[in-house]
Amino acid sequence: MNIQLSWDLFIVVFFTVIIAYSFIIGRDNTLKVILGTYVSAIASDALGNILGSTMTASPVFMKFLKLMMIETGEEATVFIKVMFFVLFVILFAVKGAFYVEVVRDRSAGIRLALSIIYAVFSAGLIISIILVFVSGVSFVGGGSQALTLASNPTLNGLVKQSEIIRIMLKYAYVWFFAPALAFLLHSIYSTKKE
Repeated sequence: MNIQLSWDLFIVVFFTVIIAYSFIIGRDNTLKVILGTYVSAIASDALGNILGSTMTASPVFMKFLKLMMIETGEEATVFIKVMFFVLFVILFAVKGAFYVEVVRDRSAGIRLALSIIYAVFSAGLIISIILVFVSGVSFVGGGSQALTLASNPTLNGLVKQSEIIRIMLKYAYVWFFAPALAFLLHSIYSTKKE
């Protein structure tokens, strides 16, 4: 069996791991992860912008980054954002001081469908945010930035290697609003039913 390592394989494995984890922790905790992911995205973006501009001025920090094959200040900022994003998502999932509990649906089929939907949305949201960070776009940086491939050689190279990444980037903004919309609609549906 000859398995080719590719970005498509990486994305599929990442999706699968997050979906499996979502089923392990359950629907309520998956919603907690989704909400924590939104907060983590904004917090790590802001912190990455602050630390990226200050720490890249440090020769010691830049020497450390060169050991990790990170050459420029922009790459350092992306690295900082992604590392803090992953750290924040994990901390919110494990130690977040909030609790999410949705109304229990009567049908096992509906519960299963919602669990699958939230698991897929959680995976898509996390991957899309990481891809946005890699693109250099900032959620809190101001200005009229757009998620474009032409201006980003890193993303352009990834898109040429991976059809899945191309699709994820094309619909990145859908991945951002879909989990929140699903949660809102589920909340409205659940309150009507009581």
